[in-house]
Amino acid sequence: MSRTQFQIKGLRQCNEALGQLPRHIGKATLTRFGKRRLQPMADTAKVNAPVDEGDLESSIIVGTKQGTPGQRRKRSADKATVEVYMGPTADGYPQALPQEFGSPNNPPRGYMRKAWDQHSGGLLGGLARDLWGALAAASKRYAKRLARKG
Repeated sequence: MSRTQFQIKGLRQCNEALGQLPRHIGKATLTRFGKRRLQPMADTAKVNAPVDEGDLESSIIVGTKQGTPGQRRKRSADKATVEVYMGPTADGYPQALPQEFGSPNNPPRGYMRKAWDQHSGGLLGGLARDLWGALAAASKRYAKRLARKG
């Protein structure tokens, strides 16, 4: 497996801007932003997913929940953390791993790897710039809400 390193400039300023917003608004903004960034990769994975049997294609989603409730509780100990996932849900999971990596009787199909290979560069490219735009819009909405409250 190859390793790739990225350096993203501008995230410090984004983090400072997040600190100026209430936590719930910052989390909601990051969640929307993450889902929007991962959706093209999910769409490509759906197109590449084999449709021999089962609901693998329709089970590929972008979401914030993964694992059992107990596992989610452990991961979310930090209340300011946002995690966004893309992949098959439990509905498509029985065939997801064998389809991706193969099994003794079936060759690997690599539908998720194809999606990653196609979108990984664009996923991080312009991240800080786009995040800054999302934070500016959230800040503007928050200021408008404060002005209405008086």
